[in-house]
Amino acid sequence: MSGVLDGLKTFMLQLVETLGYAGLALLSLVENLIPPIPSEFVLPFAGFLVAEGRLNVVGVLLFTTVGGFAGTAFFFWLGRRLGDARVRSFIRRFGRYVLLRESDYDEALGFFQRHDTKVIFWGRFMPGVRSLISLPAGVARMGFARFCLYTLLGTVLWNAFLVTAGWVLGERWEAVLAVVDRLESVLWVLLGAAVIGWFVWQRLRRRREARVE
Repeated sequence: MSGVLDGLKTFMLQLVETLGYAGLALLSLVENLIPPIPSEFVLPFAGFLVAEGRLNVVGVLLFTTVGGFAGTAFFFWLGRRLGDARVRSFIRRFGRYVLLRESDYDEALGFFQRHDTKVIFWGRFMPGVRSLISLPAGVARMGFARFCLYTLLGTVLWNAFLVTAGWVLGERWEAVLAVVDRLESVLWVLLGAAVIGWFVWQRLRRRREARVE
């Protein structure tokens, strides 16, 4: 697996060196369409190129933000296209195989609708879900203007953090990768604990309600 990642890293960096801003926009788009492709390879390197004077920091942030937003918008409109009825139909047919009931979906959808802007904003900092979080936003028919605002805010901050880190570190820009890996590991643990806690709480609540009835 490390060989594949090294090859991917080399290709991405060569693309940025060859195409400049257009390469950054393309990679940001692909990274959001195919979430396993890591942004922490490209953005710190772009910061290094800024430190070298080969790229402008405003251009880097502009093109990576535009490319990233285009990828997330795809999942938003896919969610709109699928719609609530199709998602419910899928859960009715296959949900039991993953212990997912329609009532679970109702509660998760209700939670998203109550906290949609927070979920969209903070989701931009979560590995693996930065773009996929846009799918429930589309299903829940979140207002596109609000979706754009909080997606762009989160995207700009995340990109600025990685670009600035590469800019400051210069030739040692790859040190950012280890820091981000540790940060993402912590976030995954916290996310997993939150999901497990939510499911346990739901089961306990249903049992209490069943006893009352």
